[in-house]
Amino acid sequence: MAWRYECGPCGVTTGWLPKAQASVKRDEHRNTFHPGMIPKVEVFESNARPVAKDPAALRMWAIIALVCLIAWIIQLIR
Repeated sequence: MAWRYECGPCGVTTGWLPKAQASVKRDEHRNTFHPGMIPKVEVFESNARPVAKDPAALRMWAIIALVCLIAWIIQLIR
């Protein structure tokens, strides 16, 4: 998973970086161009796909939920 930072007022955007590096770039930009304040519009986003848009992950969570439900039902029966 990678992260990027975009400053709204300046239009500065980093490439996709590890979270720690993107955070450092964000802090460096804030300290250099916006000392003492945080820009009102900025984006710090990851390229991870949400579970709802990833069918494989959605199936995995459904299977985990089903296994938990079956285990719970078996405990109630005993």
